[in-house]
Amino acid sequence: MELRQFKYFVAVVDSGSVSRAAQTLFIAQSALSKQISDLEHELDAQLLDRTRSGVRVTETGKIFYDYSLAIIKQIDDLRTAVKSSEAHIVGDVVLAIPQSVTNALALPLNVASRALLSGIHLHLNEELTGNLIDQLQQGRVDLALFTDNVSLKGMRCHRLATEELFLIRAAGFALPADGAALSLETVLALPLVLSGNEHNHCLRAIVETAAAGQRLQINHVAAEINSVHILKSAVLAGIGCTIFPKAIVRHELAEGSLVAHRIGIDGLFRTLVLCASKSIPLTNPKRAVAQLITDVIGQLCASGDWPGAVAIAHQVGSTLLEDSGEPA
Repeated sequence: MELRQFKYFVAVVDSGSVSRAAQTLFIAQSALSKQISDLEHELDAQLLDRTRSGVRVTETGKIFYDYSLAIIKQIDDLRTAVKSSEAHIVGDVVLAIPQSVTNALALPLNVASRALLSGIHLHLNEELTGNLIDQLQQGRVDLALFTDNVSLKGMRCHRLATEELFLIRAAGFALPADGAALSLETVLALPLVLSGNEHNHCLRAIVETAAAGQRLQINHVAAEINSVHILKSAVLAGIGCTIFPKAIVRHELAEGSLVAHRIGIDGLFRTLVLCASKSIPLTNPKRAVAQLITDVIGQLCASGDWPGAVAIAHQVGSTLLEDSGEPA
């Protein structure tokens, strides 16, 4: 296979038509069709379904498409790495962050990146955690934030912060005194709005694990919603309560439309971890962004701008994203 074939295939899938892709690529339609046919012959698999109106990617083609994107990106990273030095760091870095972290981190990190890493184009992707692992291992994403209940095998990792989770309810939802701590058993007996089990590398998995540790179970799932913003709207509408970090709902807590309760005497926590794939080299731009993320999170925690979060201290001079299967 040749690099141009990967680029050709991506162009065909993105345009939905061989003829439109040929125009974009400035090559003859017949030549492009032959390149795709040669790919299918070499792979012994059908990548595209041809129709009168264009093409549709097959299930096998979707796999090839994902890997094609990753390969093209890694070639671009290679060119950047050769040109970049520690004294002059330039390049693109794709960082994926879960929806539950976006409110606290996205804007401050973007501002800091523009001010301190002007040579780096930082792409921020907001994703469900369950979608991130494959993207990171394929190289479509350079760095990703996870919680440490995710399997971190095959990744370079760096613990960043612990964050407390709270029972969040609408102000009009009948519960004991505002802000009073609630036992985990009491919380699990309430109607809860949670993410679905198919995305259990996330907040729900932490709740399920805590429940299992006390031989409890969630009694009433009022709704399963895999969008933080829609889930928050459901809680505001009184459909049920949820379990969230305070940062997601800090404005609603301040205005009094939502109320937070600590869970148990000692609280319920998650640990945020920055990860990169072991199988893909760490370029200078990636290392610079990793350091910036660590610094920004430390500043947000110290100033109280990330409520409920505490940065994890590391030894001076420690190396970010150590090559290990467990968080460093």
